[in-house]
Amino acid sequence: MLRIRKILFPTDFSEPSRSALDHALLWAELFDAELTLLHVLSLKTADPFHPEHHFPSPEELEERLHKLADSEMALFIAPHRDKPLTIRQLVRPAPEVERCILEISESEDADLLVLGTHGRRGAAHLLIGSIASEVLRRSERPLLMVPARSTRPAGRLRRILAPTDFSAPAKHAFAHARALAAQTEATVELFHVLPDLEVPLPMNPAGLGASAMVVADLEPQARKALDEIAAEPGPEAKIVSEVWQGAPAATILNRAETTETDLIVLATHGHSGIDRLLLGSVTEKVARLAHCPVLVIPARGWSLLR
Repeated sequence: MLRIRKILFPTDFSEPSRSALDHALLWAELFDAELTLLHVLSLKTADPFHPEHHFPSPEELEERLHKLADSEMALFIAPHRDKPLTIRQLVRPAPEVERCILEISESEDADLLVLGTHGRRGAAHLLIGSIASEVLRRSERPLLMVPARSTRPAGRLRRILAPTDFSAPAKHAFAHARALAAQTEATVELFHVLPDLEVPLPMNPAGLGASAMVVADLEPQARKALDEIAAEPGPEAKIVSEVWQGAPAATILNRAETTETDLIVLATHGHSGIDRLLLGSVTEKVARLAHCPVLVIPARGWSLLR
């Protein structure tokens, strides 16, 4: 089973961040976890020639921002104060937002970070490719990435998609997906993307038919491998499997849309090769473009399995 005691939720108080908060609250309720809201005060990326850097003084400005953040935090969490949860609030000044998030996740011993992938413009925004992307690359703790474009509202998990490239990290991520499915009575789908081997002539003098034959040979092997993973010892859960062919990230996203997936579970590293699940490649693309939350399990680091 999964054990989550502490959840860290960095926020910039934007509207997308409010949507992500709903998911953080849902997970906190599901696992009876303590939820800590974090706002980082940082002027790192602001224009150094802007008057606010010179008047008022940096100390006065930081004090004003801290008071404003405290006020915003209170308003942000007010609608959820009646929930039977332990909710804490942290406001921390720091020169680098992403470093502060990572340091707080370690000092607070967080089991899970919840990040909205879009925030307001400015120094503290949580845009994928910026702060959220950097946290994703460097965190040794699992992350739940909640896209601003999410079409899956926070609620009961019914279907979980677990893409795999058969690597050890991907199998570790599937173990998390399976345990979560067992605890929520969701269906978990093991999903493998066959490589798109079709290349233009004259690079492929044998013709496109040869590539199709290779894929046809690979599919039965992939389905057998999926069945073997599903048959391994683990929590009792409803497991289905599917194999598609195409570009990995786009195919995963298409499958998630087709099956109305509520959550995608991915590893941060996979084996080298054409269909690898390498961070900065497939995992980051899926986290950036998905219409549902994406749970990212680091290949090395914190495990939620107990």
